[in-house]
Amino acid sequence: MTKKLDTLWHLILYFGLIIGSMAVMLSRFDATRQYMILVLLVVYYLTWGMAYHHSKQDATKKLAIEYLLIALIALGAGYLVLMS
Repeated sequence: MTKKLDTLWHLILYFGLIIGSMAVMLSRFDATRQYMILVLLVVYYLTWGMAYHHSKQDATKKLAIEYLLIALIALGAGYLVLMS
């Protein structure tokens, strides 16, 4: 994969995460809405990660499990912070 295409993939990731972060900030008085946005961000992160590594042809089960564990940690932390 070329360096420019790799940069584009990462810009797409950062753009999505920035939009999601802004959405969380704009709904700062509604913890349930913030958690739902976090869930959408996690789904975005998982989808982006699998698409990215599939395009690079280096997707493995171990890598998918790694992405899933990071996603579960984010959901757990978000739940503890927002829903407690």
